[in-house]
Amino acid sequence: MRVLSIILIVYGAICILTAGLRPPFIMNSKKIQIFEKYLGKLGTILLILGFGVVALVIGILIYR
Repeated sequence: MRVLSIILIVYGAICILTAGLRPPFIMNSKKIQIFEKYLGKLGTILLILGFGVVALVIGILIYR
């Protein structure tokens, strides 16, 4: 379970950084553009941030 928790913590951190920094090479990808079409820019950022926070919390809970 330690490996899964470390993966979730890293994934959560990457999602939070992506939502905060919004790097162009990720935000210009086709998948993100489809999300922006349906959710809008703020909705897409909140979705990515939500995934990051949930993954980070679950990873921390599993690690203990």
